[in-house]
Amino acid sequence: MGAAPDYIDDGSSFFPIDPLSINPESLADFMLYERFDLDKGNFRFRCLLKDTADVPKERLIRLLQSWDVVYVHRRQRANYIKYAEDNLEFILKHEDIDEKKKSLTLINLSAEVVKETLSVNFAVAGDIGRVVENIKILITRAVDFISGIESLKGIAELVGHDYETHTHSIKVGWLTATFINANQDLFHVETKSELRDLMIQGAVAGFLHDIGKVKIPRNVINKKGRLDNLEYSLIQAHTAYSASLLFESDLPHSCMQTILYHHENEDGSGYPCGLSRDAIPLIAKICHIADVFDALTSKRSYKEAKTPFEALTIMTGENPNLEILKKFEAEAREIRRSPVTATVRDDYDKKLKRLREREIMEEEARKRVEARVKLRDRGMAHCFDKDLLRRFILTINQSESFDLSGLL
Repeated sequence: MGAAPDYIDDGSSFFPIDPLSINPESLADFMLYERFDLDKGNFRFRCLLKDTADVPKERLIRLLQSWDVVYVHRRQRANYIKYAEDNLEFILKHEDIDEKKKSLTLINLSAEVVKETLSVNFAVAGDIGRVVENIKILITRAVDFISGIESLKGIAELVGHDYETHTHSIKVGWLTATFINANQDLFHVETKSELRDLMIQGAVAGFLHDIGKVKIPRNVINKKGRLDNLEYSLIQAHTAYSASLLFESDLPHSCMQTILYHHENEDGSGYPCGLSRDAIPLIAKICHIADVFDALTSKRSYKEAKTPFEALTIMTGENPNLEILKKFEAEAREIRRSPVTATVRDDYDKKLKRLREREIMEEEARKRVEARVKLRDRGMAHCFDKDLLRRFILTINQSESFDLSGLL
């Protein structure tokens, strides 16, 4: 169903866009509206432009420059999303569009393609290939923007928000590409084309690194509280699930390695393979740093978001209780029961007695989960390559949106 030329609406049926994001060289198949305030929280939306083909290019440019904001009806949202994807390079290179607006456009488009990937039918080989190709195309169009330090303002805008898998994946891919561009000396590339390909591969891996979570039960993924040991073990399976789901997607070897190994720790205490040091691929190490940084700075139902400074203080800190932490991590990984027994000696009914004993043991297990998380937050330096983590801090500190000078 198309859109009408005039509406009275509370605003929920329309979304704003920057008129400068309309490419005068590319025809748009959606209508642009202006908004007028009415009483009682309503607005009038009147069509400004029905078809860009009806307006001479020079006049269209003048019109787009004269409008501060225009609106698109949600019935034509799919048309606008496709148009913005096709014209993404134009938008991101436009000197008169604010960096914040560019970032928001890219984030919204990225969220669309990652959500599509998370909802694909993995039983159909062609479907996964199609959505992975869509991600590659999007990142190829955006890589020059997301690999620049200035684009980190867009990431900074999202720091502290609620954790969502698709938004998290976008940030991890974005940070990985930025790091690669800012630390070119780490990579054996001889041409700008090779460097660009590497940044694209890093961003693609970041966008897809958590795709295996679609195989994890929804009640575990969406759990409001902390995960118990069984749930924690299930979550850890997502790296292997990701690799298996993408096995026939024709992704480069480096992408697949990054996706599979982005939870390996420098000291060998990570998963799924317990790799350490040089056995862990370089981009997987970078993705791991970006992944943990974003996870710590995101808000969850059971924890407040940490500031970038707080998160990196934890990540660079030497843990004084490392051996105890590793014991708890191994207990969780192997789904061991809490090494505690409970005996109720009162004159309970046998069934009530067993129930009470079970409650005591479950409470002890919860306490050990809490203890594991608290111990982790005392220092995670053992998880990361120290030089890469230092470089990560130096990289994001170049953006005025982050102030990490106290860590340097």
